[in-house]
Amino acid sequence: MADIVFAFDAALDRPLPVPVTAPPDVVAALATAPWEAFEAAVSTARQSRAAALVLFGATLDPLRASPAQAARLRALIVGLAADGCRTVWVADDAADCANVARMLAEPEGLCFVTPVAPQRLDVRGLSVEICSARGPAVAMTGVGQIIPSFASAHSSLLPAQRRVIVGWDDAWNTFHTDSGGVLHGLHSPVTPGAIPASGTFFVWGSRRTQAPPAGVHQLPPLQARSAAEVAAGACGAVTLTTIASPSPAFTPYPHTPLASAPAIATTGSAAGPTTAATVLPPAGDGRTVWREVPTHRVAWRTLTLESLAGNDEDLATTIWAALEGLTPDPAGPLHIVRVAVDCGGSISRRVHVSEISAETLVRLRQLFEPKSFRVWCQDLEADRGEALAALVRNASSSKSGATASFATLLAEQVIEAERTGAQGVPREAAWLALELMEST
Repeated sequence: MADIVFAFDAALDRPLPVPVTAPPDVVAALATAPWEAFEAAVSTARQSRAAALVLFGATLDPLRASPAQAARLRALIVGLAADGCRTVWVADDAADCANVARMLAEPEGLCFVTPVAPQRLDVRGLSVEICSARGPAVAMTGVGQIIPSFASAHSSLLPAQRRVIVGWDDAWNTFHTDSGGVLHGLHSPVTPGAIPASGTFFVWGSRRTQAPPAGVHQLPPLQARSAAEVAAGACGAVTLTTIASPSPAFTPYPHTPLASAPAIATTGSAAGPTTAATVLPPAGDGRTVWREVPTHRVAWRTLTLESLAGNDEDLATTIWAALEGLTPDPAGPLHIVRVAVDCGGSISRRVHVSEISAETLVRLRQLFEPKSFRVWCQDLEADRGEALAALVRNASSSKSGATASFATLLAEQVIEAERTGAQGVPREAAWLALELMEST
């Protein structure tokens, strides 16, 4: 069970990019992925009997959405309301709320949250306030604090209350080109080493690769748009209330994900057998149980394998054997694979792999049907992250003494740079320079 399910950046009006030469089955899978990921989040909310589904980030833009898309989303919201689950749409201002409400014809069960207007919900008898971490209140203070509402300031007059603070960064225009680390948009709401205040829960949505500050649960979008993103896609589910009686053996644990919470075997009553269950904190305890549920329908992955010799047919056979080992679920997500070939430090082999990559991909794509074998091999190249240590050990791997000397010197420089903290880019640039020299 879960009390609240969070869905970040569904982006229902933004199609996924289609790989060049992709067959119709792959194109169809990419076209339906955003909606199928969103429907997976809706199913999670329904199956877990959640009291609310919180939508934040880019869900459906009223200026871009078609009438069919709006009608489809409205039907899902109304269906959740019939099951007792409200849909909470987190927006930046009242104008956004009005546009969304007009687009969806004000369906039953839809409510809104803005930076100046939190939403109060009753979650299994617990009073929960959902707030937005965006807007001037956060940007001006610089400490990530939310201005308390009247209800929060007078919580002593109300039943036991929890506070859920939701925020996200606008990464749509930057995540494809952002190659370096990105500072988090929300400052840490708690001091280092501490846990959040009792009853407060922080969720931050992002497509960027970044370390969330202490006390914040970072959530990826429902469906990634490219291999550059940090995760394939998931929704978040939080349990704020006690759904199982505490065991005498219960050991309090910090504010951590579900995987870190202790699983304790409890003895069943006379009406049933012994079962194993996760024991949640007692009622009134501000700590929570958090988990992520996969929702993605397309996943990008890199397959790294070693190939030291052979033509395009040999390489295709090696790759096919590795792809068969992936054993993807026929009903699961489509895997778009980039194959990175480790050439054992041989510059000539790296050049040869580049020369035969097109022919190898043609052979590979003749071997499987994406409808039944949920893998599409999109790219094939020599591994850009291959270690250069072999060039130092064996400088004769190049075709001439001058190139060998340069390769050794360059490899030593890159290895030294990596020791001082540089990652990725120097190694890739070094291989490109050596391959250019080898091919001339």
